[in-house]
Amino acid sequence: MGSDLRNWIGFFLLGSINNLPYVIVTSAANTIADSFDQRNNVGVVFFANVALSVIVKSVNGFLLLKVSYGIRIVANAIIMLIGLFGVAFAFDFWFAIVCIVFVGASAAFGENVALGYLRLFPSKYVNAWSSGTGMAGVLGSTIYIIFGCAVGAGGDNTAKLKHLTKYAFLLTSPVVVVYLLAYFWIIQRPPESDSLTQDDSDIQKEKQRLLDDSEEGELDEISETVEPVEESALKRIWRCFKMVLWVSLNLAAVYMFEYVAQGSAAKVRPKTEYNKGCPELYAGLSLCYQAGVFVSRSSVQLFRIKRIEILSVLQLVNMIVWLIDVHTKFIPVYILPAYMIYVGLLGGASYVNIFYLLLNEDKYPNNDRELCINIAALFITVGIVSGTAVETLLFQTALKND
Repeated sequence: MGSDLRNWIGFFLLGSINNLPYVIVTSAANTIADSFDQRNNVGVVFFANVALSVIVKSVNGFLLLKVSYGIRIVANAIIMLIGLFGVAFAFDFWFAIVCIVFVGASAAFGENVALGYLRLFPSKYVNAWSSGTGMAGVLGSTIYIIFGCAVGAGGDNTAKLKHLTKYAFLLTSPVVVVYLLAYFWIIQRPPESDSLTQDDSDIQKEKQRLLDDSEEGELDEISETVEPVEESALKRIWRCFKMVLWVSLNLAAVYMFEYVAQGSAAKVRPKTEYNKGCPELYAGLSLCYQAGVFVSRSSVQLFRIKRIEILSVLQLVNMIVWLIDVHTKFIPVYILPAYMIYVGLLGGASYVNIFYLLLNEDKYPNNDRELCINIAALFITVGIVSGTAVETLLFQTALKND
């Protein structure tokens, strides 16, 4: 098997497994809450899944960039297992919530580590990673639908739900082995990919370029006068923050808009149309959303979008339409699946194209690229938290009775 194919498969598996536990928690939030008779605390499950995201991403981006990728991958695998086994054997709701915090932290930390690692490879592999994360969404939603169909609607299903929750997370835990194999065995790393010489190499190349571009008589003068300028960590972070601010704001906006739109799917039809049939309406729409995300996150090798702000505007329009539909319910139910796929397409396209730009554009210096990626990835959590807050506020006020 050629190295190109190996690496594509490796990053695809890395993305799929990194996000799978997170997506299962999100998709099965109702099931988890119901299994502990905590139907009114579904929102707590969603919050726990992102509670530490900003913290772990910040720790990776600002404190751990000089730690080997291998060490960080192993640490993330351990965090993932703690979360999976903890939720499986949780003895009460609040212990499960603590373990879900570990699940969400693992997804957030692993995402930043993998995106930083991708800077050492050709930028085309961002498509493999992002396609894998999209597949995680499809798999997670499918598992939720299968379990929902097995349990069925109505009746006292608390004990059955708890049993299914336990085995859902236990059966997911072996994929952590594949996660480690993907990094250590399937992906063929470039020479010195885990060494810490990349920044120094880039500095030397830049100094050589300056010398090569100079007149021959100026060489001595340049070698005497050009000294490496020491830049404080805070100044470097601020400089990189300004470089990625525009794409980061678009990333946050798209996530906020799509999370509000996705959440609105729970109220766009009369209550009598939910919790019926297989798949149940909301679960079916969630799967449509994840299918759209998967397709668009796999698209960057076919076509690329540089004007990422267009995607943000289109997703804003989507959010407004879905919120209007919560109140008016004017969209026929048979249109909703296709429309939710469209929401997922825009969200996935924004994600994969933004990180392709960060990994490929010359405006981001190689020695700053990983830091830039980590800063931008922080805005994913900003968007998710903002979207959850906006949705909760609207559903508790203006749209409470819809």
